[in-house]
Amino acid sequence: MSYSINWASRSELTFNQNIEYLEQEWNNAVLNQFLDKVAAVLERISVNPFLYPLHQPSLNVRRCIINGRIILYYRIIDEATIDILLFWNTYQNPDKLVF
Repeated sequence: MSYSINWASRSELTFNQNIEYLEQEWNNAVLNQFLDKVAAVLERISVNPFLYPLHQPSLNVRRCIINGRIILYYRIIDEATIDILLFWNTYQNPDKLVF
């Protein structure tokens, strides 16, 4: 059984910010690698959401490293639904990371 994946508005915003950055500062190959990696991770999460470690157990937030600079945070809502919370750029101040 696959889980349904919901994108929170913040996850859409941070995903698009990362895409814009890659479009401006890198080339299409790097952008496509990022998009392919995100698609592969989302596919894996939809099949096995427990694959990646808990980051904040009290909130049931898990994290997946997309690449050295971007981390995907998500939450398992129930036995059929996952919420994508945000794509975090590791260059940001970690004190600003809130869910």
